[in-house]
Amino acid sequence: MRYSFFFIKLAFALCNIINYCTSDIPNFVSGFGLTVCSSTQLSNELFEVVVSSNEVLGNQTIRILVPQNYSTSGNNHRYSVLYLLHGAYADATAWTGAAQDVIGNTSLIAVMPNGGPFGFYTNWMIPGSLAPQNWRIFHMEQLVPWIDFNLRTVAKKQGRAIAGLSMGGYGAIHYAELYSYNFIYAASFSGALDLLDPQVQNLILHLTTIDDKPLVGPFGYPSEPLSSNGWFAQDTITRAAQLRDIHIALYNCNNDYTDSTFLPGCYRLRDLLVLLNIPVYFDDYGDGQSIGHGCDGKHDWACWKASFIDVLPRMMAVLQQGY
Repeated sequence: MRYSFFFIKLAFALCNIINYCTSDIPNFVSGFGLTVCSSTQLSNELFEVVVSSNEVLGNQTIRILVPQNYSTSGNNHRYSVLYLLHGAYADATAWTGAAQDVIGNTSLIAVMPNGGPFGFYTNWMIPGSLAPQNWRIFHMEQLVPWIDFNLRTVAKKQGRAIAGLSMGGYGAIHYAELYSYNFIYAASFSGALDLLDPQVQNLILHLTTIDDKPLVGPFGYPSEPLSSNGWFAQDTITRAAQLRDIHIALYNCNNDYTDSTFLPGCYRLRDLLVLLNIPVYFDDYGDGQSIGHGCDGKHDWACWKASFIDVLPRMMAVLQQGY
């Protein structure tokens, strides 16, 4: 009896060793300007990594959701990556629940970085006391190659997509324009797309005050000449032609003040993309009934999650699958 018990324990130990040797649990290390401060596995598929960078002030949290079979699919299997950008007043944790619910067992890595409560996914023109605020460099020139270095990704344009909501909806399109070689698909959910719209400018400027001034840090003062005006230079409509090799999806509704303010810019960008023969999927879902999933046409998670549910199959049809 004692020998049987011994062999059972030995077999169990061997199984654990085999599983350990054949699995591939991510081990996040520093590189590409990012220093790893800590790494925590929150669940079988969800990781939280805290990094520091010389490009943005303070430590930054990144949440990473890997497929259910990531650790057992073999060292040669690679996955496409979706970057999910949060909105104002939020952080890297904002997308977690929706990403887990919608992505499920999809063969896709989701990366959810912090973008600051009012970072606006750009290098700030007037960082003031919060310097440095180079969010564009942090995300696109440090984070993207760092993810490809640490995970088994399809590390090229055909293997990456980006999406975001509100401030992050702007960020997704903005990054796709400036780094068109990084992404094959970009989606905006209720994005602040037209920075030259006075109503959009007013909404952004009054999100908060910094150093007793309106939020002029990201784009400067709207009254400046166009030649030195960040609102013009970083406007998604100004740079629409740079989306030529990317699939675009634009979602918006009109049942509250914020989405109604952003909606005209969504139409303007859609119309220009159509004129430029750039593929765009456009959904003005109004009061939310047409998109379903509990959306009531307002600037909230029910509608952003519904938009994400709708766009994910469109993304997966374009993204290069793992090999």
